[in-house]
Amino acid sequence: MNKLLSIGFSIVIFALLVLSILYVGFRLQKIFGLNSLYLVQFGVAVGVIGAMATIVIAVKSSSQLVGILNIIGGYIFTFYIFLFFALIFFHAIQTIWNLPMAWSGTVALALSLIVTVVGALLGNSFVVNEKEIKLSGLKSEVDVMLISDVHLGHHRSKDYLAKIVEETNRRKPDLVLITGDLIDSEAALLPGVLNPLSDFAAPTYFVGGNHEKYIDNERTLQLIESHGIRVLRNEVVEIQGLQLVGFDYMNADEDTFDMHPSDDTRTIKSVLPSIPLKSDMPSVLMHHSPVGVQYAATAGIDLMVSGHTHAGQVFPFTLFNEITFPFNKGLHQHDKTKVFVSQGAGTYMLRARLGTSNEINMLRLISEGV
Repeated sequence: MNKLLSIGFSIVIFALLVLSILYVGFRLQKIFGLNSLYLVQFGVAVGVIGAMATIVIAVKSSSQLVGILNIIGGYIFTFYIFLFFALIFFHAIQTIWNLPMAWSGTVALALSLIVTVVGALLGNSFVVNEKEIKLSGLKSEVDVMLISDVHLGHHRSKDYLAKIVEETNRRKPDLVLITGDLIDSEAALLPGVLNPLSDFAAPTYFVGGNHEKYIDNERTLQLIESHGIRVLRNEVVEIQGLQLVGFDYMNADEDTFDMHPSDDTRTIKSVLPSIPLKSDMPSVLMHHSPVGVQYAATAGIDLMVSGHTHAGQVFPFTLFNEITFPFNKGLHQHDKTKVFVSQGAGTYMLRARLGTSNEINMLRLISEGV
């Protein structure tokens, strides 16, 4: 059933993309009085498909040229997304108030370009957001730096990771938790790119995400471990008065639809009962995606930390995310289990942010009685 849903979802997305290309071509031809509708639509299709192709081929490439094309393609696709919605908006405005057609088209193009530039600038840096979380049974405060979705590769490399490590060390956390998608292309596995990981001052734990699986999961995890990072693979450790549980990237269960399904036959539902947990010590579950929360609650997990969603990364996908991810960003509560979802420290596909921020999260865990 999940496979059929995934195929169906892909078909719907493809159909929407084709319709958007036809619409954008139609509006541009009509607005500016261009001669051939089909030629304009063909040009739009070539631009969009070419941009998407650079995103796809970049995953398995460490080439600098491919990386440059990937970034350019991402900006072109970002511009296209904004142009599509701008044309719809100004089409409605032009229809209602009978404004000059060329005027609405020029404004749509200019506005899309401006928003793309702003989004690109906002996607270049990160902020540190702090959150206080109360946990039952915690004996003393524990400061945790949560880092997720850095997406090292063609968008960001060693220097960006070094800044994250430097800022983390400056905050002096007791623990560092990295919840997957540290990398998103072969470029991140080039010699030296992950070296800053060795500079974390606090004990650091890692769980893999879907992008580690897309590249080479075993090779990536071994490389991360070589820098002194403890990779947790469906196991629990005790540290700082916490039971820290780390899971591989997996589906919530066998039935729930997931837009990024794991090929792991194990699920959160099937694995959690096998994890030995103590009832007198608070527990924190690390899993890349905020799914299977109901099973975490059943198992008595006090806090689940995740990333994956990017909070939608760019408007208007931020609105779509609010619908598709019940736990999209920030702190949530499900029964007695708290769920914290990071917006992520990096970007994917589009090197841009709009309506969201690149962030790392300082979580101050305190006793619920305080």
